[in-house]
Amino acid sequence: MASSHLLHYDNYSHWELIVKFLFVEGRIPGASDTIITFTSYPLASSLFVYYVADIVGFSSGTLLLGQFFLLFSCMYALFAVIRHRRIILTSALLCLVITVFNIFNIAIRMDNLLVDFLLPMVTLTGISGLISYQKNYWKMIIHGSLFFITLSLIKNSGIFFSLIVWSLLVFYLFRYCKKWKHRLLNILNSLVILGISCLPIILWNKHVKDTFSLSKHEVSVSAYETLFGEKGHAIIELIIHRFIDKSFSFSTLAFQGIIEINLILLISFLVIHFVVKRKNSLLSILVFTDLMIIFYYVGMLMMFLLSMPTQEALNLAGMNRYASSIVILAWGILGISLAREIDLSLFEQNIQKRNYKSFKNVSTKKIYQFSSLSIIFLSTLLALSEANGINYNNLNYSKTDPGLFSKITGDVMTPNNKKYLVVTTSKTNVADFYTAFVGKFYLFSPHVNAMENFVMSFSSFKKLLNQYDYVVI
Repeated sequence: MASSHLLHYDNYSHWELIVKFLFVEGRIPGASDTIITFTSYPLASSLFVYYVADIVGFSSGTLLLGQFFLLFSCMYALFAVIRHRRIILTSALLCLVITVFNIFNIAIRMDNLLVDFLLPMVTLTGISGLISYQKNYWKMIIHGSLFFITLSLIKNSGIFFSLIVWSLLVFYLFRYCKKWKHRLLNILNSLVILGISCLPIILWNKHVKDTFSLSKHEVSVSAYETLFGEKGHAIIELIIHRFIDKSFSFSTLAFQGIIEINLILLISFLVIHFVVKRKNSLLSILVFTDLMIIFYYVGMLMMFLLSMPTQEALNLAGMNRYASSIVILAWGILGISLAREIDLSLFEQNIQKRNYKSFKNVSTKKIYQFSSLSIIFLSTLLALSEANGINYNNLNYSKTDPGLFSKITGDVMTPNNKKYLVVTTSKTNVADFYTAFVGKFYLFSPHVNAMENFVMSFSSFKKLLNQYDYVVI
């Protein structure tokens, strides 16, 4: 990770750019800082990465390490749900689930600063903490509140993920007491916690409204009305039709993942119920997971209709990336649930008595051993696959726009308002503004334009050049 480079479009349109701005300026952006486009995005993860860069030094590798510290701490926290750490099968299962994340994280990967992978990972950390603390009333409340606040301040869409943590907190608070009087009091307490936990994001949105006259992806009724009003009835119908088609297409990775999750949970429930002959919660978890996915997809559709410009909404821009977040979360819930149910289904339930002889018979011991070894082997292959994917990107870095900018202009660390024209042969990168955004980051100026087509008269060409201070070829 330390020798990796940032490639993804959104790093240069916002996530890496905001960290660079924080590093150079030492403050959050104001209305005059036009280089920052997504001014409504909260800064939680960006601030953490900034502090890492402030201590270690600013570079792509340092920023990636900072983000990976967050991701790895979330991965490590998942193991808090394991009742008995010496049971290799449950630990191996969680390792497998973590490496499976990389399959559905292919649109994001770990070698960038985007939060679409971070959001489900932080949510899973919140869930694993609540499961671990479910017998400690105050630890549950403090843990749940902190994770609600954290998730809501990572990105505006983090509110959905924070509500999942809060709903689990309510469930445990409700179950904590046997008497209905105490249960109702706990529900009231949870509503108070919710109100207090919402204060930071409310204050952030107030800051955005007070500071910026217009902010992209701002959370406000007026902004939603404006964007929704731009779309006619025919366009709205077309967006909905395309969204439904893509949501239920077997060619999409997200839908494949949802089908797999449902099959694994259903088969596991049936095996534990009829073969092991033990009641289990996997059917309830299956229903909860499906409802969670449905609500998330409805929220995604509302986002395309209400808060996205028409052309982006028609193209369902970023849908694969957004959908992967909820699939990763669902896979994590599946892994946590299976790990606990497998532990509860073992022959010896007294943890103190467990040893290498604690099996029903030799056959079950062999199944346990071969299952553990197979899962560890598969996890290692998937981890190596992700590492090889990142290495492949690094090998081709010099041919990319960031690689070329890094070589030609270097990374300018002084903000400026100079005007740059970037000449490139990539029509696609000009059309989707990728080259322009990369240029804004490396040249640290809001006035960067990219062009590929210069078929024009000499006078027009001369007039064009006179509009810029520099030309970058």
